[in-house]
Amino acid sequence: MKPAIELIGLTKTFGKVVACDALDMTVHRGEILALLGENGSGKTTLMNMLSGIYQPDAGQIVIDGKPAVIRTPGDAIALGIGMIHQHFKLVEVLSARENILLGQKGELALSPEAAMKSLGMNLALDRPVYTLSVSEKQTVEILKVLCRGADKLILDEPTAVLTPQENQALFQVLFAMREEGKAVIIITHKLDEVMAVSDRVSVLRRGKNAGTVQTAQTDRFQLTEM
Repeated sequence: MKPAIELIGLTKTFGKVVACDALDMTVHRGEILALLGENGSGKTTLMNMLSGIYQPDAGQIVIDGKPAVIRTPGDAIALGIGMIHQHFKLVEVLSARENILLGQKGELALSPEAAMKSLGMNLALDRPVYTLSVSEKQTVEILKVLCRGADKLILDEPTAVLTPQENQALFQVLFAMREEGKAVIIITHKLDEVMAVSDRVSVLRRGKNAGTVQTAQTDRFQLTEM
């Protein structure tokens, strides 16, 4: 499988605090990588660098085999990186469709209807967002990045406020994205979800990748250690 994202010696400091310390990590196409780590381990800083909120002080980000500079969220989207934040960034009075189109310049890479069909989603696109359930709002956020061409998705604590049934629906969407060859990163603290949905797990500790291990879901990847 081709690497979609490679992080090489990625470093980010805030004053005397080293949030990411020469961190190495690889995410492949067609895989779901779970990212674990205690508070302060560097997960949020890492994701913010990939989504263009922070810029690394040192190291390299390689996207689809080419070195990349991600200075803004717009740069991230242009590289096919879509971030699904734990706290949704939707305009409640607008419809789901209007939120998907909001801020888009030019044509969408994929229509909302086509995105929903490919992933087995079901959502009334013309309903105001304030009438939607939490899981439906999450669906809108996923559709936003998919319709803009994202094929590398990062989900921050995606099941934090979902019911068990909504969790299962989300997992099916993640599996469908994996089957389409997308690279998916999920940040979670729930070990049962890690084992249920991920192909590999990377553990961050003090800003470093302490190790990456294959789960029981697939035999495509081998155990690697720092």
